[in-house]
Amino acid sequence: MSSTTGLPLEIILQLLKDRNMSVDWVGFYEESLKHLWKWKTTRERIRYSVGEIYGPEYRDKVLKRLEFYKRHKETVNLKGL
Repeated sequence: MSSTTGLPLEIILQLLKDRNMSVDWVGFYEESLKHLWKWKTTRERIRYSVGEIYGPEYRDKVLKRLEFYKRHKETVNLKGL
């Protein structure tokens, strides 16, 4: 993942789709945090790129699952304080 340079996400997703491969979306989210992306940035990049390549139904599933993961992770972190 690149925060400012590199291939656009849509191109990478299309290459993966053409090869019948999938994305580790939790890994994508965790990497976005390492690059200091805010959730809004990550969500918008997924919303646009995944919607373009896979369509709105798949995009919505990805975002719903990431929202769940994000909330669960935040809850676990709060309990650990």
